[in-house]
Amino acid sequence: MINRAKIYPLYKEFYHGQGLDSEDALADLYRFAIFYDQLIHAETGIQELNPILRHINAMDSRVVYPYFFMMLEMTSTGEVSQDDVIEVAQIMESYLFRLKVCQLPTNGLNRMVIALCDKAKAVGDYRARLVSLLNASFPDDKKFADSLMNVNLYSLRNNLVKLALVVLEESRTKETIDFDDAQVEHIMPQRLNNDWRIELPNANRINEEMGGVIGNLTLTKYNQEMGNKVYSEKKEVYQTSNVSLTREIAAEYPTWNKESIVKRTEQLAQELISIFPRPVDTLQVEDISGEHTITESIDITGKKPTRLTISDEDIPLDSWRKMLISFMEYIWQLDSRNYEKIKGDSSLNKMLFASQRVPEILDNGTSIETNFSANVVLALISKIAEICDIADEVSYTIK
Repeated sequence: MINRAKIYPLYKEFYHGQGLDSEDALADLYRFAIFYDQLIHAETGIQELNPILRHINAMDSRVVYPYFFMMLEMTSTGEVSQDDVIEVAQIMESYLFRLKVCQLPTNGLNRMVIALCDKAKAVGDYRARLVSLLNASFPDDKKFADSLMNVNLYSLRNNLVKLALVVLEESRTKETIDFDDAQVEHIMPQRLNNDWRIELPNANRINEEMGGVIGNLTLTKYNQEMGNKVYSEKKEVYQTSNVSLTREIAAEYPTWNKESIVKRTEQLAQELISIFPRPVDTLQVEDISGEHTITESIDITGKKPTRLTISDEDIPLDSWRKMLISFMEYIWQLDSRNYEKIKGDSSLNKMLFASQRVPEILDNGTSIETNFSANVVLALISKIAEICDIADEVSYTIK
């Protein structure tokens, strides 16, 4: 990841390194400014790509733009086909949507995008390169479906639930629909009145458990009219809705209760699994030697660390134990209060400070436990980095 303050100095270095003059540089910036405009407005001239970009923009995932800059430029020069770009965009869209629904961290995307922009490592097969890099952290169908059943999708950022409902509707009509003025409707309303409690005796508990899952939500343009009417009254309105997703509710569910919400959530989850599929990696597992972000989910058993990088500072290593010690030394120097944050986490405090079999005395006089497997060391550093708010700045290199 490039620090914002270093962008201009790095660009000057690039400018001189490429032997550019002012006209070349302006032409280069103009070309990519056009790509940027195409991305933010989802108007690329590639019909099937535009709705994918609208969805990515709705998820507020512009961190992937540099990758699409590269793909659009290669399309313009004929280096890749439009079909190639559409295919990798669909994979990225699925990855981002599943990541957000499963509430998994996205702070490793910066370095992943940098890796994706390394054309040499793609060896011409950009789909295979993308799938290989995303594979370890790509939520599988079960985790995705479980999250849809249990996560309050309505409460997630960027109105993710509206995007989910819109793409479900689009999949039924095969058309792009303008739902800018549509609202998300709770079938069982957020605020229950006595009529709901009479019609469904355990309504409060059901609403608390499942009121925000996708099975209890739909789209409407008359949310105010619906209010908190009981289902028997809402169903009559749903029957005449111009939204197929909403009409189906009235046709398929004579009553609305927990079983109805579970059944509809399962149905919609299967549809979303098809709309946002997890790609199959048809290649052999890629050699994981090289640099990785601290948040990547990979098995490093049998690998040896050679370098820890924090905020562009490289620390040479020869063992996982040394990596943990070096990291703990660094965060103390960064801010001595970081240790209090770590000790405030019960599991970290127990593992590092409370019980010590193979202790190491650090430069500040603090003693920490160091007898951990490679994968546990990574997990410890990753968690500490998140607590200290530097996860985006930490990476390591293995061989």
